[in-house]
Amino acid sequence: MQSRSSDLAAFTVRAANDIVNRLLGIGPGDLLNPESAQSGLENPARNLREIANDIRVQAISPDTGEVDYRKLTESDSYARFRTFTRALPSCTKEDLGDRPHQIAFWINLYNALILHGVIRYKVSGSMLRDIGFFRRIAYNVGGMRFSADDIEHGVLRGNRRHPYLPFLQFARDDPRLMMSIEDPDPRVHFALVCGARSCPPISAYDGEQLDTQLDQAAAAFINGIGAQFDPGGPTLSLSRIFKWYAGDFGGREGALRFVKEYLDIPEDIAGARIRYLPYDWSVNAVA
Repeated sequence: MQSRSSDLAAFTVRAANDIVNRLLGIGPGDLLNPESAQSGLENPARNLREIANDIRVQAISPDTGEVDYRKLTESDSYARFRTFTRALPSCTKEDLGDRPHQIAFWINLYNALILHGVIRYKVSGSMLRDIGFFRRIAYNVGGMRFSADDIEHGVLRGNRRHPYLPFLQFARDDPRLMMSIEDPDPRVHFALVCGARSCPPISAYDGEQLDTQLDQAAAAFINGIGAQFDPGGPTLSLSRIFKWYAGDFGGREGALRFVKEYLDIPEDIAGARIRYLPYDWSVNAVA
């Protein structure tokens, strides 16, 4: 009976995802790396980290975090990255190393995929002009299709549902679950960059320094655009990330404890009224 119930649950998740993809006009062949290289990379995690850092240096403003997409398209780092993506189909989980290196790899790949997708589909104005964008853009990794949503919700969030969809990202029998990160770290929300102005700025992540880097990312976001405190209210205004993904932080109270841990202000936020800031989905590009 339990096996039959599990099979039914897996079928339901697969069917729900298939229906959404069909409605959005997305097929399994929608890939940004359709042509594979003849052989894999010696160390894909290290190569991606170096490329991601080069992209950040060459095309992303250190002051505003805005992306110069024209400069990026013409850069050596982008050409090198396009070559790198052709080796992803032969990449295995073992190639990525231990847990910190796996997390760093998937963060870097997600952020690069967003940039690649913006260029490929000539996204301008709002990231939501194509409501299927985050399911449409995808790479073949290890012979399996991983969209931006698959990487975020299926891999880095430990296979949790999209905040606006009522089903898991991967079915229980989905082979992509082998890449899923158990006991996910909520700090990844401040490292993933969806391409919009309300997202955190892009950085390059390294498995050797991941814990420190995720701490820095959380602190920078919360003390930047992620949280605003008005002692006169008192009112604490938070990024909608804390509303959409409250469960990842242990619920609303857990999210508030998380913010308090990083918020660099002398006032006590206990008892403050909570409101959520509008999310600016405008493409974070240099004008």
